[in-house]
Amino acid sequence: MTLTVEIEKCCDDVRVSSTKNGACCASTADELLESTPEGVKSQVRDKYASIAVSGGDCGCGGDCGCNEPGSFIGDAYEGKEGYESSADLNLGCGIPTDLADLQEGQDVLDLGSGAGIDAFITRRFVGEEGSVTGLDFTPEMIALARKNSVDLGFDNVIFVQGEIEAMPFHRNSFDRVISNCVINLVPDKKAAYGEVHRVLRTGGSFAISDIVIEGVLPESVRKSAEMYAGCVSGATSKDDYLQVVRDAGFESVRVGKDREIHLSDEDLLQVASQSEIDLFRSSGASIRSITVTGTRSQ
Repeated sequence: MTLTVEIEKCCDDVRVSSTKNGACCASTADELLESTPEGVKSQVRDKYASIAVSGGDCGCGGDCGCNEPGSFIGDAYEGKEGYESSADLNLGCGIPTDLADLQEGQDVLDLGSGAGIDAFITRRFVGEEGSVTGLDFTPEMIALARKNSVDLGFDNVIFVQGEIEAMPFHRNSFDRVISNCVINLVPDKKAAYGEVHRVLRTGGSFAISDIVIEGVLPESVRKSAEMYAGCVSGATSKDDYLQVVRDAGFESVRVGKDREIHLSDEDLLQVASQSEIDLFRSSGASIRSITVTGTRSQ
């Protein structure tokens, strides 16, 4: 099946607002979030499946190729050693590899690996003696990442389909775990961080970039499926997020990077009224990208 046919199928499966450069462009800003964890995961999976097929720019920090670029885009990867443009779908909110203490020969797990961008950067640190495993629950993303890995000739980078809340790996399998703007999308963050703790070896650590909230978001923003798949409305408070990490048994938990993400009124008007936006602005609430690190000591 050609990419064109796959894109046409994608656009048949979702409501399309417009297309650009042949990409499928889903518009779900007025689609309310499902009320059950499985419903939420299904919406997120569908969203990211369409991104994988269409070539990106529709997720966390992306603009779907239809509008002006989103203002809450993550940090730029260009110039990073190991950067591969074919794997960069503009889905991240940070660069966890900067704080992951990656070393030669380590075994590293990348959660929500997407098209493989963080996995390929990680490979440059761990070298030929190390390994990188990407985990993603979207079949289309796994297929794209595997294609990228084959095209690049990497034999120590693999991609596995599975759930972050129930990882298909043995206990004590990895030296490091990284993730970029993904655990925020997982309804059960307690289970997710419990699994991170389980698969890490004693003395291992994680570096995870994610979105958190300080203050209160308008209810309409939280309920929007589009904003959820864009890593915003699924966010918890910063304090609650860090408590989940500590409760999972991690030590030396700290926020290595913290920056505010600005959403323009134009962005928010897709899902919220002007009065809600004005209340949000005056409340002092903020949406933040943080990169958290922690260690499994036992």
